[in-house]
Amino acid sequence: MFVKTTRNSKGQAYFHLVESFRIDGKVKQRVLLSLGRDDEGKIQELAAALSRHSESIQAFEQLKTLDVKHAYIAGPLLILDRVMENLGIKEVIGKVALKHERLGFDLLRTVFTLIASRWIKPVSKLELYEKWVDRLYPELVDNNIRLHQFYRCLDVMAKHKEEIENFLYRYGRDLFSMQTDIVLYDLTTLRFESTREDTDSLRRFGYSKEHRHDCTQVVLGLLTDTDGIPLSFDVHPGNTFEGHTLKGIVDRIRKKFQIRRFIFVADRGLFSSDNLTYIKEQKGEFVVGMRLGKLQKPNDVFYDTKKYKWINDGLAIYETTYKGDRLIITWAKARADKDRKTREEVLEKIKKKLSSNKATAKHFITQKPFRKYVLIDGKKPILNQKAIDEEEKKDGYFGIITNVTGMSAVQIVTQYKELWHIEDAFGELKGNLKVRPIFHWTNERIIGHLTVCFLAYLCQAYLTKQLREKKVMLKSKATDENLIQQRALTAPTAIEELATMMAIPVETPSKKIWIRTDVGQNGIQLFKTLGMQIPPKILKTEYKV
Repeated sequence: MFVKTTRNSKGQAYFHLVESFRIDGKVKQRVLLSLGRDDEGKIQELAAALSRHSESIQAFEQLKTLDVKHAYIAGPLLILDRVMENLGIKEVIGKVALKHERLGFDLLRTVFTLIASRWIKPVSKLELYEKWVDRLYPELVDNNIRLHQFYRCLDVMAKHKEEIENFLYRYGRDLFSMQTDIVLYDLTTLRFESTREDTDSLRRFGYSKEHRHDCTQVVLGLLTDTDGIPLSFDVHPGNTFEGHTLKGIVDRIRKKFQIRRFIFVADRGLFSSDNLTYIKEQKGEFVVGMRLGKLQKPNDVFYDTKKYKWINDGLAIYETTYKGDRLIITWAKARADKDRKTREEVLEKIKKKLSSNKATAKHFITQKPFRKYVLIDGKKPILNQKAIDEEEKKDGYFGIITNVTGMSAVQIVTQYKELWHIEDAFGELKGNLKVRPIFHWTNERIIGHLTVCFLAYLCQAYLTKQLREKKVMLKSKATDENLIQQRALTAPTAIEELATMMAIPVETPSKKIWIRTDVGQNGIQLFKTLGMQIPPKILKTEYKV
């Protein structure tokens, strides 16, 4: 390492701190620091410049032998900090904190830590306290937080859930420039690793969409916009029938979000005459899926695509009425293929059971998917070929009922298809964010936990929207072009890569210097997508007293 003098085209001399290194046996040089211009031979200024940077250079040298136990996860936290600022989460949590002056801990930092855990390592509050909070960059989290403060934070979040949702919705109306008042609604179930029902009013046994009938659960109702940005959620006892969750929701949407006109889009599980009547009484509009089997006398034309209007090779539409509302029936090739594949898988299982000499009527009567395809001939079960043929005729058909008059049938179908956003949200909540199993025992803690998960998903959905709009593609480490597949960069993938960007404290006699490790290509893309500069190599310098 040495000081090198260079001159520009005007003959002005500049000093640079240069390091020599070898590549393939050849000596090369790289500039470590620019030390300024040699103005009238001011060597004293050069010495001062060298002095200013000497401890930083010393820190980099110490970094080469530093133990990784001193490394703190920093990358995702820097992104989360900006996203929470952009979405208004920091502002609303700050307002909530002012109402709890005697909390005894920093509410915003605690909420930040809980959300960061969902992103980086979604674990229980106990495991977060015992194993993970000490691994997070202390510039943004409180490494000294106590376990009971995490739980107290959940109580506060539960108490102010409605206030937080209202604020973020109003903030988001401007942020996302929402123009159409269309909300998507769906439900899922979330399990507990528990069978007790005596500690709260939410944990109950019920129909489990996760097929975990051995655990208590709650029913989660989620509202999003058509971009998948979550707006609100409701928690219902685990034994609630999903069709009954709609009562009161229209009125709550109007009051909470101050919407004069909205279109309510929901899956066929919400279809019932009572629900549709209720929405109409509330002067609401709906686009709801409908099982054609619900019709008492399905018209033969429903299953005759010759009467349909073909939109493209894979989609045809037929419109009629049902009890005064528009009934739009679609045939889709993708749905037909899926229906056929599902039936063939069931029939394969039935045939396998029938081939066994031990097969009895009991094997089929008690299993709903098998019942309609099996006849009991005396005591012997046989395939019901007539039922199979009838089902085959219905492959690909689906109904949508609506009272919306200002949209074409194609527009109605398009809006209904947007429900995939909620399915995606449930997938992320249960998958990457691991909202369940839930380990809490009171209504407040359960709702508080789900509020934190809601905010974590809101932040992730915001990143997803930004990446999609800017069409950011995944950068692969593969070098063989045949192995590289062009795929969109997803928020979870970028966050996972950024988790390898660590903040490392390096001690010198007078300073503690926080140095970051390298940022991967996809992490760099995420910083740029949010309009953030790549963090400097030296994140922070703390001077010792």
